Parts: sequence; C-alpha cells; structure tokens
Amino acid sequence: MSPREAFRRLRSPVSAPHSPSSDDISTSERAKTRLTTIMAEISAMPVTDFFPQTQTQARRHPSDALRWFILSDIFALLWGFAIAWSAASVINTTVLGRSFESLSLLAEGLRFSQFVMVSLGVVLWFCHTGQYKTRMPFWFETQTVVKTLGFALIVDGFFQFAAKQDPSRLWLTSAWLFAGFALLSSRFLVRASLRRSQKWQLRTLLVGSGIMADETRAALRSEPELGYEIAMQIENLPLLLEQTDNSWERLCARFNADYVVIAMDGLALADAGEAIAQLAREGIPFSISPPLRHLPVLGMTPQYFFNHDVMLMTHISNLEQPLPRFLKRSLDIFGAGIGLFFLSPLLISLALLVRRDGGPVFYGDKRMGLNGRPFMCLKFRSMVQNSEAVLEAFLEKNLRKKAEWECYHKLREGDPRITKIGQFMRRWSLDELPQLINVLRGDMSLVGPRPIKLAEKDAYDRDISLYRKVRPGLTGLWQVSGRSNLSFSRRVQMDGWYVRNWSLWHDIAILFKTIPAVLKKTGAC
Repeated sequence: MSPREAFRRLRSPVSAPHSPSSDDISTSERAKTRLTTIMAEISAMPVTDFFPQTQTQARRHPSDALRWFILSDIFALLWGFAIAWSAASVINTTVLGRSFESLSLLAEGLRFSQFVMVSLGVVLWFCHTGQYKTRMPFWFETQTVVKTLGFALIVDGFFQFAAKQDPSRLWLTSAWLFAGFALLSSRFLVRASLRRSQKWQLRTLLVGSGIMADETRAALRSEPELGYEIAMQIENLPLLLEQTDNSWERLCARFNADYVVIAMDGLALADAGEAIAQLAREGIPFSISPPLRHLPVLGMTPQYFFNHDVMLMTHISNLEQPLPRFLKRSLDIFGAGIGLFFLSPLLISLALLVRRDGGPVFYGDKRMGLNGRPFMCLKFRSMVQNSEAVLEAFLEKNLRKKAEWECYHKLREGDPRITKIGQFMRRWSLDELPQLINVLRGDMSLVGPRPIKLAEKDAYDRDISLYRKVRPGLTGLWQVSGRSNLSFSRRVQMDGWYVRNWSLWHDIAILFKTIPAVLKKTGAC
C-alpha cells in the first residue's frame, strides 16, 4: 500500500447511522479497528516512502569554490603589494621629501620575486591548514589571517636582509597590511557571490536532541554567513538508519543534505559510536559537537596516542599565562590613557551639564574586582539624588515594572530615576566613560565581565571563583550582544563564558564590536 492510498483510506468516512440505534457500539468498534489497522500499515512503511526521490543530489561544496578562494587570495596579495608600492612612493616623495626606488629599477625584479615566493608560501599554508575548506566565523578567520601574514612579514624582511637589500620599510610593512585587508575583503566577496548562486549554502542534518542539539542549532544560526542550513533535525537516529538500510548516503539524499552535525549528550553520543564510524566509512563530511557545557572550549589541545582510539583534550588556561596577562594590562593602560587624552573635552562638557542640577558629578558604587577585592566604580551621575527611594515607590505602584526589574535588574524604559542629561548619556553609553580612570588605576580592564555588585555574587554560583580571576570591564561580551535586552541570567552565562575562554584576541574583537553596538544603541537604557 502506498502512502497516498493509506492516507486516502484514513480520510474516508466510516458510515454510521444518523439516529441512535443498537448498532452504534459495533460501528464504533469497527471504526477503531479500521483506524488501528491503517496506522499500523503506515508505521510499518519505510521512512523513504514518505520522501520521494529527488532528481537533484545533495549539493556538495563545489570544487570551483576552492579555486575561487585560492585565486582571490593570490589576487589580494598581489594587489596589496602594488598598492603598498604606490603608497610608499607617494609618501616618500611628497611627504618625506626622499627619493624612492621604483620597481623598474630593481635588478631582475628581485623584490617582486621575493614577495611572490612568500605569498605562495602563505597560500600553500592556507591550503595545508584547511583554510579554504573550513567555515570559520569572521573574527576567528581574521585571527588566523593576521597571525599568518604577521609571520610572512617577518620572513619577507629576513629575505631582504639576507639579500643585503635596502628596501623601504614603509613598503615592506604596508604591503602585508594592505594584503590582509584585501584578502579578507576578497573572501567576503567570493562568499557573497557563492551565496547568490546558491553554491555556498550547506544543507545540514542535525543529529541529536536536548540541550546540546538546541545550543548547536543556535550557534549555527548565530553565524548565518557560514552558510549552514538545517535541513532536518534527527532525534531518533537508530530508527531512521534502520529504515534506510543503515546508509547515511541514502539518509542524506532523502533530505537533500550535504553535511552532518552530531550534537548529542554524553550517553547518547557513546551509544551512537558505531553509527558515527559508519558515517566516516561512507566518506560523508561531518562534525561532532561534544558535550562541553560549562567547560572551556578555547585552549583545548587534542592529544593522540599511537595505535589507540583515544584522544585527550588538554586544557591550557590563558588566565594562568603571564605573557597574555601582561599584554592585556599593557593594552588597558595604553587604551585608557589615549582615551582620556582625546575625550577630555567631551568629559569636561558632560561634567558641567551634570553639575547644573546641583548634585555631584560622579556616582560611585562598590563593585567586585580582581581577587574579590571591592572597588568604587565611577560613572557620571545619571539619576536623581534620592534614586533608591524613587525606585522603591515606583515599583510598589507598578507590578509589571517590578517583574521587569526582578528579571533584568534594570528598567529598559520609563525609569523615573534618570535625569534628562542622564537619558542622553545612557543612550550613548557616555555615563561609563569615567571608568577609564578605574582602568588606569587597575580596578578595571577595557574588556571584561560586567562589574557586579557585591549582592549579585550569589547569582554566579560556582563561577564566582572564575570571575575573581579577572578585572571587570568597561565593555564586554554582554554589552556587544544585546546589553539590557538580555535577561540577568543570560548576562551571567556570558560573563562565565568570557572568563572560561579568555584570550587577548577575544578582547580585541569585543573592542571592535563595541563601536557599532554603541552607535546602534542596541539595548541601551
């Protein structure tokens, strides 16, 4: 029986008398028996009968996409070389008043040959490390590009020193700087072109259920530029594999999927070991999202053992490394000093406006700092002087706002405590600029978890020990992820993730993300 016939039979009415009679019970029993029989026949059908064969096979990542990425990188590197030569020539001759040796004067184009050789090494390294096949979020891809081109700059400089050349140092450094911008831009354009031609989307089978599957789905959807498109979420994997003759290829073809992501909890992942091994044997590309909830995901290094199916994930905490912490503190001092110098006219103007209502300019509140030491966190005063009494009276009269306060520990709109100048400063996050002084004093960092009140430490539960290891930040992960639109519990989770997975590169990425977040005023209140 085909599915169409089964559902036709299921929809067909069972004749019954229009008036009550002695046949009512027997008719009802016959209907139940018929329904049970049809449902049993449907349940026994292979799942493939419900998904007709498609004429198009699963869309694989096209082979020409790999060539496009390689060609775009080569073009970007050469473009960076040419633009840097032009820029160095103009700056040396017009600004510095020095002669600049043009490319045509270089014997046998030695300088160009050196750059091409190093650039070829860069492209080969990207191929070797899977850069053109691995889909990475923008900031992680940028980190890889910066590290690779930084090393290429050192190698290029060594070659010029070994050849006893006297090149323009401006040309040398700017060539790789321009190449980095061009490389990231060209990759973005290639991906955009592939998306328009429907060659970048990667239809994905998500295998798993529960928290791990939900978080994996949310993570994939949070980076739409990666192209992961959830074709189907499979919760009962053994049943579907049984109904497709234990063939992943047939299962993927039924859903027109290109890729498989395994996102299972610990016990389910162990039980699916043979199914995952079969996935590898069939050569279908896949990824595994291991259950690492509340564990560090950055700094985990895989360690293999010869002739054993064992892999150790060794964690190296950046928080315990002296050099990264020294670099972070150096960045704090430099950034806060520069910020105070250039923003001093704005700070003075805001201080005068706040002072107009007769109250103090600054507001200080005790917050928890490094090693649990309390400090006075500075802000421009944006509230009336009797703010606590005003808030208490307001919440007693407004139960809806009271519920909002209990959830967010903030009032996103209609806060009666905030002054007019305070509304302006909060909208643009200007009230927090005095915290640059806290950064210089060592109480805070430019980037870190939000400075919490002493009464809020219980909400961090066991993660409070991690929180004490870092300085709270002027900006942070939750500030660039929605700010006051996030619930208090979600902000606590983000602070925990930041501390567990801290790196200097994360700080740099958050600093760059802070600028558009402030300009968009997302979650500002």
